[in-house]
Amino acid sequence: MGSSRRKYVLLNEGDHPRKGSGRLAIVIGVLVLINMYVFLWRDGTSVNDVRRRAMAASNKNNKTHDKGTKLAADGRWKSNRPERAAKDAANWITGKVKRGDGLGRILAREGFKKDARNSLLKALNSHMDFKAIRVGQRYRLRWANGQLLGFEFHFSKLKKLVVKRGKSGKLVAETIKAETEIKIHKIGGTVVNSLASAIKAQGEDAALLPRFVDVFAYDLNFYVDIHKGDTFRLIVEKEFLDGKFLRYGRVLAAEYVHKNGTARAFYWRAEGAKRGGYFSEDGKSVTRTLLKTPLKYARVSSRFNPRRMHPVLHKVRAHMGVDYAAPKGTPVWAAADGKIAFRGRRRGGGNVVILRHPGGLHTLYMHLSKFRKGQRIGQKVRSKTVIGYVGSTGLATGPHLHFSVKQNGRYVDPMRLKMRRGPAVPKKHREAFDADITERVTKLATVKVAGNAD
Repeated sequence: MGSSRRKYVLLNEGDHPRKGSGRLAIVIGVLVLINMYVFLWRDGTSVNDVRRRAMAASNKNNKTHDKGTKLAADGRWKSNRPERAAKDAANWITGKVKRGDGLGRILAREGFKKDARNSLLKALNSHMDFKAIRVGQRYRLRWANGQLLGFEFHFSKLKKLVVKRGKSGKLVAETIKAETEIKIHKIGGTVVNSLASAIKAQGEDAALLPRFVDVFAYDLNFYVDIHKGDTFRLIVEKEFLDGKFLRYGRVLAAEYVHKNGTARAFYWRAEGAKRGGYFSEDGKSVTRTLLKTPLKYARVSSRFNPRRMHPVLHKVRAHMGVDYAAPKGTPVWAAADGKIAFRGRRRGGGNVVILRHPGGLHTLYMHLSKFRKGQRIGQKVRSKTVIGYVGSTGLATGPHLHFSVKQNGRYVDPMRLKMRRGPAVPKKHREAFDADITERVTKLATVKVAGNAD
């Protein structure tokens, strides 16, 4: 068998190419031009277009998959995690305080290095309590060229702390309070189903109810003594921020008409006094020795009875108080101004708080599920201050508050205790009081009550 062989000829300098070499050169040139068009000028395949798509893909990958941090243009280390604060249109980075956050932790999360953190904390030190920040409070900060230009911490809708760089370049902090507008409103209504629904029927917020109830807390039990057909009138302050309703202020005058009579109260403060109070038209204080009830309860499950059969021990045992059945966690209030004399565990009483009041009076609150945080033995508390929460600790068959009262060392029936009034308007202020209250009595009478002919 024969075999074929191919000859490869190397053209040396000076040799002339054979026929067809010119055609090859033309083909190569055309290919070069096509490649230049594709990689340099054609949309979508040019080098610049390919580079842009690659950068976009990289950025997308960073946003969705990067588990670490990257170096931002201003030199700060910046995280891509979704819980990071957002950047708004004015280049402000905004965020909210999360559970477990301290201010130092927030600043570290937002990219502050140690020196920058210390500098800002120093500026803030005399303007805020770092331990008092709460979950949900907002903050804002702005950077430029690696330098902090501004920092804001919003304590509330009305108060914020602003930090800027002064002329010397040092950080300067300032507390700013927003200006609000107070308007006086008249509200009247008739109870059909509940006082809460009657207030809402007048277009008012549910936040008005506890303010109204507080005014008559010594005279009426709003959780038991409310009946269909009862009427109410009140004059109340409303606070507005930028034209929008913010919150209720003081109830200046209030009236509640029920089947057993009429209760009225008027707020008044003497000139130069730090605090005001609620009084009847004739200047008597509406406050009493104790609140009508120290909590919002479902029913009285057991009354004061020296010879009651104990539901757990099944034997006769004196019940020296009143049991109020209520859901676990219901807030329990101090029945009067006083001082915490005891706060802890006490045998069958479970978690117990004892308050000492003026005039040899003590009030006891038993079976609490837990105590109010931040309070301690020896601390003064005002009437209606939350001191604990309903539970069933100790010897209890279900969640309820056992409320007892001691007068000069002896237990007395809280529901039969003769209540003493608070101080009346002093004689030296009576003329000024009469002038102010006469005007409010007249205004209160003009409040229209839904369902009435007037």
